[in-house]
Amino acid sequence: MLLNRYPALFKHSVVSSLLVVMFAMLLGGCNKQEAATAQEIWGRVDAKEVDINSKIPGRVVKLLVKEGDQVAAGQVIAKIDNRDITAKANQAKAAIDAIASQTNQAATATSLSDQTGQAALDAANAQLTKAASDLALAESDYNRFTKLANSGSISRQLFENYEARYKAAQSGYALAQSQVAKAQAGLLQTTMSRSNEDAAKSKLAQAQAALQEVEVAMDETEIKAPFAGIVTAKYVEEGAMVSSGMPLVAVQAPNENWVNLKVKETELSKYQLNQSLQLEGRDSKLKVDGIIVDISKKPEFATYRATNERGDNDIITFNVKIQLNSDKVRPGMRFKVINGGN
Repeated sequence: MLLNRYPALFKHSVVSSLLVVMFAMLLGGCNKQEAATAQEIWGRVDAKEVDINSKIPGRVVKLLVKEGDQVAAGQVIAKIDNRDITAKANQAKAAIDAIASQTNQAATATSLSDQTGQAALDAANAQLTKAASDLALAESDYNRFTKLANSGSISRQLFENYEARYKAAQSGYALAQSQVAKAQAGLLQTTMSRSNEDAAKSKLAQAQAALQEVEVAMDETEIKAPFAGIVTAKYVEEGAMVSSGMPLVAVQAPNENWVNLKVKETELSKYQLNQSLQLEGRDSKLKVDGIIVDISKKPEFATYRATNERGDNDIITFNVKIQLNSDKVRPGMRFKVINGGN
């Protein structure tokens, strides 16, 4: 009877009840989806990327790459004006030639002085040996004829002859000794010549080191890629003046990448070093495999703050680095663990 009298009211009540049920089911589904999502840990891809800097200041005369180019390890990507360095290299080479000539002259002088001095010393020593022998013989005769003269066995004139020979032998020996001393002094000149030669060699070594330094600078005028990769940024153009340490381009290694996950301390026990994991990107079709290579010992920050109402404690996170080395991913992509974290 009520249905007949108030049909519109009954229909309105039924529709309202259905809407309440549908809303409750939808809310329940959303809560379940949010709860599932809350368990997911997403990380961002990072990759090895370096800025290629200029070690020396100068003008960029050649820029041989652009963004997106692939480069090989050691490939020349830019050239710096090297005219000043070339001039310094030429000066250094000229200095080396001059000092090398001086070194050769000093070596020749040392060799000649050594040979001459040694020959003079040998001759003086030989003369001294002969003079010593002559003196010994003259002294022996003098002593013998002195006794004979004192006994009246020989004439005074004969004695004086042997006495004169003895004195002459003494003078000859003294002269030979002075010649030896002079020859030995001559060897000191050889020592000085050798010192001059050593000084010239030292200067030559310094000049050669200076040339090596210039050659290193010359090599640095060609900016080369440190590893194979892709040019991701270009900071200068041809003709620009750059200072020491200024970046020219950025190069990224496409096959050396990883994902950093921020894992709560309450979930950290699920992850171990060298553990294999599978990750899924925003595109569910993109799946990659990785290995945990580092679990940070230093905490990040309190990602999950406690509330006074719940009375909980703050939960900090630790960084877990998962090495991918996949050419399927790019820096900035986000991935979540789908298999392996247990």
